[in-house]
Amino acid sequence: MVDGSQIIIAGGGRVGFRVAEFFAQRGREVTIIERDPDRSHKQDSDNIEIVAGDATSPPVLSNALTDDTAVIGALTNSDSTNLAVCLAARTFQSNIRTVARITNADSDEYEQLVDEVVFPERASVKTAVNALSGSDVRTFEDVTGEMEVFDIRVASDSQVAGQALNEVELPEGSLVISGAGGEQTATSDTQLEAGERYIVAADADASDIVISAFRGE
Repeated sequence: MVDGSQIIIAGGGRVGFRVAEFFAQRGREVTIIERDPDRSHKQDSDNIEIVAGDATSPPVLSNALTDDTAVIGALTNSDSTNLAVCLAARTFQSNIRTVARITNADSDEYEQLVDEVVFPERASVKTAVNALSGSDVRTFEDVTGEMEVFDIRVASDSQVAGQALNEVELPEGSLVISGAGGEQTATSDTQLEAGERYIVAADADASDIVISAFRGE
């Protein structure tokens, strides 16, 4: 994932809240900015900060941003609002990663303004999570059920870097499927190399531990 622990989501509807919940369950600091707090399912959001307000308002947005903010996802149902939120966030913090939900099918013009575009018809929780996560951990979007399948990069400072699979203590309910780059099936002798990507399957209750082990978190 991108550096920094805080994630801001503008729009606390069904997808926005479930994306926030996904990251909060993995130890990330998450803030939702929502005009209507009742849409944010506040009764279920003890580990998520809810800010009632307009994310396009400079005071509201600047107060939500911190030095530790890594990414902002504008997931409201308004293209103009989402673009405005992303552009405003970048004026306050130039290196922030920006993700916008956009209705227009021609995304090229928008990708010049934001780091990644999410389309409404593809705005599932996993799609939005991948867009916000950056490139280090990618969840396979078409996998159904509770099991997670990841394409994940080993961080240089992780506890598994440089170790063979038969030396690594991964949680029960997890399995490394591919060797480096996904070019061959993993075996017990497969070595997990820093900077390389591996495909990993994990039960829902084991996925957080696996991600932390690979990412050095």
